[in-house]
Amino acid sequence: MEKKSSTTAVIVGAIIALCCVCVLVAGIAGYGYFTYNQSSPITELPIFPGNTTTSTPEPEIARPYTASDSGDTLEVLKHTIVPSGRQSEQACRFTGNCDIPEVMATSALPREMGETSTFWVTDLDANENKQVEATLQYITPHVYFWVQNDISYDTQEMKDLIDTFENKIYPTNREFFGSEWSPGIDGDEHIYILYSGGLGSTVAGYFSSADLVHPLVNEFSNAHEMFLFNADNTPLGEESTYGVLAHEFQHMIHWNLDANESTWMNEGLSELAALLNGYNPGGFDWLYISQPDLQLNDWPSEQGTTSPHYGASFLFTTYFLDRFGENATQALIKDSANGFDSVDNALKQINAIDPATGQLISADDFFMDWAVTNLTLDASIGDGRYIYKNYPEATRGSATETIINCPQEPLTRDVHQYGVDYIAIECAGDFTLSFTGSTVTKLLPVNPNSGAYAFWSNKGDESDMTLTREFDFTNVSGPLEISYQTWFDIEKDWDYLYLEVSEDGKSWQIMSTPSGTADDPMGNSYGWGYTGATNGWVEETVDLSQYAGKKVFVRFEYITDAATNGEGLLLDDVAVEAAGYRSDFEADDGGWAAEGFARVQNILPQTFRLALLLTSNSSVKMIPLNADQTAQIPLSLKPGEKAFLVVSGTTRFTRELGTYQIEIK
Repeated sequence: MEKKSSTTAVIVGAIIALCCVCVLVAGIAGYGYFTYNQSSPITELPIFPGNTTTSTPEPEIARPYTASDSGDTLEVLKHTIVPSGRQSEQACRFTGNCDIPEVMATSALPREMGETSTFWVTDLDANENKQVEATLQYITPHVYFWVQNDISYDTQEMKDLIDTFENKIYPTNREFFGSEWSPGIDGDEHIYILYSGGLGSTVAGYFSSADLVHPLVNEFSNAHEMFLFNADNTPLGEESTYGVLAHEFQHMIHWNLDANESTWMNEGLSELAALLNGYNPGGFDWLYISQPDLQLNDWPSEQGTTSPHYGASFLFTTYFLDRFGENATQALIKDSANGFDSVDNALKQINAIDPATGQLISADDFFMDWAVTNLTLDASIGDGRYIYKNYPEATRGSATETIINCPQEPLTRDVHQYGVDYIAIECAGDFTLSFTGSTVTKLLPVNPNSGAYAFWSNKGDESDMTLTREFDFTNVSGPLEISYQTWFDIEKDWDYLYLEVSEDGKSWQIMSTPSGTADDPMGNSYGWGYTGATNGWVEETVDLSQYAGKKVFVRFEYITDAATNGEGLLLDDVAVEAAGYRSDFEADDGGWAAEGFARVQNILPQTFRLALLLTSNSSVKMIPLNADQTAQIPLSLKPGEKAFLVVSGTTRFTRELGTYQIEIK
């Protein structure tokens, strides 16, 4: 019985009581969480990572003396397309069942109030799928609202919520973002909403694209366009629940437009959907502004770390709408590329020329304007771009560090890629600020097992990456093994990477590997696969003797679900000694065909963006950097005046930090 990868996108609920932002969010395996204290109007304040001090090593500047090959890997990754996953096609390859229809029905009979049905739900506390009985309690032209049979609820609150979805949220989202798949998997224009308990102690609700495939592809599919809401902690009458509906409906729509969109962009658009429907973002933006050095274009899997990421993504998409308008934002939504690539494409499509420079605005240009906006919130600066027009409640940022004594000896700092440091300078006098940035950074936390090159699986949401090679074993009669070195960091129990063999290139046999597992608690695995993480490089040896005397295809395949993912897998030093094959990938690709995988070095060019803000005349200047990531910036401050140096790393594809040094003399 094959269990398929489940796509799940979730919004968190949040409450603002008095002046306290009462939000606690965690993200794991694609689910969002929130804490809601039903017995008290005020919940505990969130715990910020910056509230405690830990001892960390002094960062080091990476500036090699010789010419670097760091740009080679960057160019490879720029031109590597990460394919979307198609569960029906995967089921055909792995199970041989290739006649599964895409839809359950092309039309549907109307459902009636009082009907009962059985649905699959996921309990995140127990990490298990289970079935519940529910009754159809309310019907509108586009919604069937079901309630688990043993759940109590307020009938009027239910009607108010669903009527608001029908008359406000549904048309607003559809007009701005596009359409969900309709009539979809079940041939019915109604969206199913299930109010169920036992989804997890802190789960608000979720949309799962597993429900949009045939149950023969995914046995846990409900085969409806569907949301689930947790009756244990999502009261139907709370405003946050209305925002959840707007948020989740955007996810459903975006799945139909671009299923493997980067999570950070998808979540930002869903938070924007809540705003466009008139619902408060719940303090996520405040959480981000309080700790702006986090990577915008990443989504963490660690519990308790996603809250500020919701805020960052929300502010970014909201500022894009403010700056460029509905048509540009809709071009961004519809673009098939992901993350910053889609931002670049949308800006090109509308020919977004910066009046200050006369040049086409890039995603990095826009990011830096956004970073400055979060610090200033001042429409009087420049051409008025540094403000949120659609969200005047935005919180102004503040310095992450302050320098009050000049001259200042060199200070070495690091910043996340697409994170932000705001360094305040309060030194009266005439000075020169010297900036020296690292010129290289790592792609991944570990280097190749040998030499400079290895194959990397790449990473992405709801994606399917393969690395395939044909082998001729017709002259091999004895024992036959493939050995290789691997390192992997794969979202445990949700994403899997397989070693496979095929005799015809159509159907594939998954092989057992020493560091793999058959465990499949969430129903996402097709068979024996790698999941979780290794502690360094490991050597794997797999018996292929059953294929002696044959020509076969050998494949490594990485299949991910939505929302979060690890760094992926590195492959090096592959050998099939009985066939006389060895490759360390130093000279070439060793005959392997990559789709999504990439032959890489563990080095990328590190780039930065800088801006200087002067409070004396409320001016903003974007600071050009030399090719070696250095800049000399004159400073002239009078007593009481202040300058802000805004620093961001702008190297894509990596989660590694960018290190820099500043000196004032």
